[in-house]
Amino acid sequence: MRPRGRRRTGHRSTEIVQDRAARAFLAPLPVALLRSRPELAELPDVLERLGLSTLGQLADLPAAAVAERFGHPGLLALDLAQGRDTQLDPRRPPEPVVERLALPEAASGPQLERALELLIARVLARSERRGRSLRSLAVFARFVEGGTWRARTTLRRASADPVRLRLALSPRLAELPAPAESIGVEVEAFGPPAHDQGRLLEEPAAVRRARLGEAVRQARQAAGHAAALRVLEVDPDSRVPERRATLAPYPVEDERE
Repeated sequence: MRPRGRRRTGHRSTEIVQDRAARAFLAPLPVALLRSRPELAELPDVLERLGLSTLGQLADLPAAAVAERFGHPGLLALDLAQGRDTQLDPRRPPEPVVERLALPEAASGPQLERALELLIARVLARSERRGRSLRSLAVFARFVEGGTWRARTTLRRASADPVRLRLALSPRLAELPAPAESIGVEVEAFGPPAHDQGRLLEEPAAVRRARLGEAVRQARQAAGHAAALRVLEVDPDSRVPERRATLAPYPVEDERE
């Protein structure tokens, strides 16, 4: 690991080192610094017994001799001593999978159930899911009069079955303390990849569903998750036509457990 600073007596000081000056900067530093790399934790003791106490002394050794004596750990230590390091590979933050839906005024009962069904379908269709099952989800809402609410549900067994997910989350809707203007579903933890191979053997119609699911997946891969949709009734008795039904992602076999 290439140092970017050094400690001085009584205080800490940061010093920027250019690549061309890295070897000279490292030369007087002790080989004990190599212990910061777990794969080199034991190497400094060996180097010190051989009389190599600084990184500069190690950097002057021929690579062939170091490779013959210490193998790959020795070559890594030699690169570090000469100011060369491996590229940083920062850990990427997890991609949030969240879906929100605005509700009609005074939505309750079947309307909330339909809204939840639509949200689950959208979550399962998200490309960020990458075929994984869902372990923990949260239902959240924003109230008409202001304020928010959130409830978490952890499944006993991770699943990607929309029916099972809806049964797990539906009881949370009854806990809403006030009318909501919008609700949403967020995935808090994923489970292992979802598989449904057993159904291909158990149900004669499963082959047809599997072929249909493959066609849907190919369409989504080419045109996005909104490429295959189905009509979902939300409020069939509404006087506003736009509120009677909406489009939801078409469910496919790999979205089930």
